[in-house]
Amino acid sequence: MKKTVLIFCMLLVLLMAGNALADITTFQLTEPNLALIGYPVPFADVTVNRTSSTVADITFTGLTATNPSPPHNTIYYLLGGNSAADLNVNASIFSVGSISGTALNGGFTPGAFTVANPPGTQNVSSFGLFNMTIDDFDGNTHSASIISFPLTNLSGTWASASDVLTNNAKGFEAAAHIFVSDGNAADDNLTTGFAGNGPGTPVPEPATMILLGSGLIGLAGLARKRFKK
Repeated sequence: MKKTVLIFCMLLVLLMAGNALADITTFQLTEPNLALIGYPVPFADVTVNRTSSTVADITFTGLTATNPSPPHNTIYYLLGGNSAADLNVNASIFSVGSISGTALNGGFTPGAFTVANPPGTQNVSSFGLFNMTIDDFDGNTHSASIISFPLTNLSGTWASASDVLTNNAKGFEAAAHIFVSDGNAADDNLTTGFAGNGPGTPVPEPATMILLGSGLIGLAGLARKRFKK
């Protein structure tokens, strides 16, 4: 019985240690501008994976939805054009690494990605200024389903994944240029518009640490009993 409890405590420690090291937060773009009002939300996921105190991998993923206006049953939210992916990075100096794009629908291919320069001057629709903006030329046949890239903080460190981004003056951390498509042809975009988000939801690290602590306490208790014997 004691051996079973010991194994359980060890597994708990290993599991919680792995979760504690995972520093990822994901939020969604749910706020449409006027052009996208009436289309189902959310439009895209944004994932922030902090791999070190100064590096975070960012992924924008366009989602699908049921078309509110048949005959097409499914619509695809693609990312493209000017301001295809936009962030307000919590750093005064940072760099954007190699940008990759994936097109999941037939007829579409990722375009030539560029980072707008200078940073901090890009106004994205009604969502305000963002200090990091990626353009995807030309935004029609070159729309992407997924855009990903690494960020490097050159002016400090990030304490957690939820610390990588910060709200701009209008309260948004991220936005994207959304191309609404029926997915049948590269030139069959139903409409285009922009979507933004509110603050992201951080991973509940305190709860993870409590569970990790419980596992360690259990192991310590068993070790103490065996030592006394």
